[in-house]
Amino acid sequence: MEEQFIEQTTKLTDAQIEALQIVKDQIATTIDKDFIEEITKSNITAFSHEDVKYRITKPNYQDKQTIYKERVKKFTELLRDDSFTLEKDLKKLYLKRGIDIDGMAKKITSLETKKEGVQYKLGEVLKKDGNEKDCETYKKEIQDIQEEQKQLAVESSALLEFTIENQVMLHMYNYMTYVITEKEVEGKFVKAFESFQKFMEIDDDALMGKLAFIITMTYQNAL
Repeated sequence: MEEQFIEQTTKLTDAQIEALQIVKDQIATTIDKDFIEEITKSNITAFSHEDVKYRITKPNYQDKQTIYKERVKKFTELLRDDSFTLEKDLKKLYLKRGIDIDGMAKKITSLETKKEGVQYKLGEVLKKDGNEKDCETYKKEIQDIQEEQKQLAVESSALLEFTIENQVMLHMYNYMTYVITEKEVEGKFVKAFESFQKFMEIDDDALMGKLAFIITMTYQNAL
């Protein structure tokens, strides 16, 4: 049973890969630098999609209370479901298979220290003679370190995808998006979605990708 659970958690489904690619493409093609700067400075982010104007407002106190209650509800629900497990328990299962997730986190930290050392060396070379060969060597080393960090982070995230904590967080991003998104109807802004169920049934990857990006960039600390 434990081995089967671990086997399932180490693989991304085709649907998950496709969803990640949609968000990646959305960020790359429709979210420009000026838009990123705008949404990180404002408490209200407005954009248009298929001739409909949407806006996302920073959660107020009441919104946060509503979101918190939903978080408690979801956590309790998953805690009763044997299909999910707590992060600390899943880490123990992985460790039995020789997969040390906490060790991955430590490795990422040590790589960051190593990268800072190389960056310092690069800076010293640039301050002196700026030897092109040395500069390229250090730049390549920095890129290699960053790539290794990225791979470790992606692997760790995928392994913990089905923990209760992670599933609750994913649910809360969706729920917060539902709570704080409005759309313009006849000159007035109203709730964009009739219910959370209606929000989850939306079949519009472009809209969902943009909403997900804005929430991640601006209001993730509200959770």
